[in-house]
Amino acid sequence: MNMNETTDVASRPAGIANDHGVGWPKKGERYRCTTCGMEIEVTADCHCEAADRVHFHCCGKELRKA
Repeated sequence: MNMNETTDVASRPAGIANDHGVGWPKKGERYRCTTCGMEIEVTADCHCEAADRVHFHCCGKELRKA
């Protein structure tokens, strides 16, 4: 399976099946884990055409925009 294919909800870890995703990230945006503080920075815009939003997870939760 490549990164552009949607993931079956049943295959997601417990507790994150109902998250809403972060949308379609743009270059320069940062996302942070509210539990441990890990942070990522997007280095290229997302150009996916899939109906599903992008999901970034850490510590079993969706990352939040920093």
